[in-house]
Amino acid sequence: MLPRHLIEWALLSAPDAIVICDARGRIEFVSRQVSALFGYEAEELLGRPIEQLLPQRLRGSHRDLRARFAHAPRARAMGEGLELLGCRKNGTEFPVEISLSPIRDGDRLLVAAAIRDATGRRRTERELTLAREAAEAARRLADEASRAKSRFLSTASHDLRQPVQSLALTNGTLRRLVRDPSALEVLELQERAIGAMARLLNALLDISKLEAGSVRPEIREFTVATLFEELRQEFSSLALEKHITLGFEAGGDLLRSDLSLLEQVMRNLVANAIKYTPRGEVRVRCLREPALVWLEVADTGVGIAPDQLPHIFDEFFQVGARSSGTGNGYGLGLSIVRRIVELLELKLEVRSEPGAGSSFRVGVPVGAGS
Repeated sequence: MLPRHLIEWALLSAPDAIVICDARGRIEFVSRQVSALFGYEAEELLGRPIEQLLPQRLRGSHRDLRARFAHAPRARAMGEGLELLGCRKNGTEFPVEISLSPIRDGDRLLVAAAIRDATGRRRTERELTLAREAAEAARRLADEASRAKSRFLSTASHDLRQPVQSLALTNGTLRRLVRDPSALEVLELQERAIGAMARLLNALLDISKLEAGSVRPEIREFTVATLFEELRQEFSSLALEKHITLGFEAGGDLLRSDLSLLEQVMRNLVANAIKYTPRGEVRVRCLREPALVWLEVADTGVGIAPDQLPHIFDEFFQVGARSSGTGNGYGLGLSIVRRIVELLELKLEVRSEPGAGSSFRVGVPVGAGS
């Protein structure tokens, strides 16, 4: 058993304010921290009721709580789930945390109360609550804006495309009726402008739908050969016009993803490869790993400078736009690729060397039947 003077010294030096009361709630001991916390000197509190340290309006109810504790004393936090308040000598109130411990002094019951100022913790809790409420309000606003955008896109997509389709039909009718060479030349220019406008509109609508979260993947299994055959039919004539060799190596692997969205990814990659390959070849093939199939589009084109690689998936960014003078496209294809890859949770890798070509690879999960 420690000597009494050592016990008193430990209590006096404790970091929390320590108050010891008898069974009637009369204060018999206070530590140094009590003066720092409440503003009373020890002599002003000794022999006084513990309610001296509470706001006036809470003293009556506290006497009942104290009597209840004396009837069944045990070590516990006081007022669990309640906001406890202390009152300083100058009348100011502040939140506190209190731990109670019964002490037996012979036949007497004493109660030790460890009191801590909870002002900082309560302030932090309030700030966190306000931050959570603000974040929740912002999330609700963002969700509503996204739903509104989805509703707009769903309603407006047809209406936005219809005028362009009407222009294309009108242009085709005029080309069949007009015989004047000068007029036919103008109509050809108009056809190109309409086509460019349609491609831009479709790309912008695709990006908007992906951003709004209105695109819902339909995951199923399909073969690489099915995907590559669609690409071969679509791009063979374009590669032939540019005198580029377009090759496909499909294999018999089974993939698990959204066929339509993955086809859109590969279509943009193949179109880009043909666009930036003035001569040589574009090769589309699959590379098998245990859990993935890499779909690779490699070309022998102009390549991408290292300082441009970080930006190729940005909207309206075109490789070598300042110097190539291609004037084709709007730099939206790879932006759509990035968004679809993220939506489908696929992997995407890019390798390129200026003057030697580029390689884009998309990692797709293997189907269960492979």
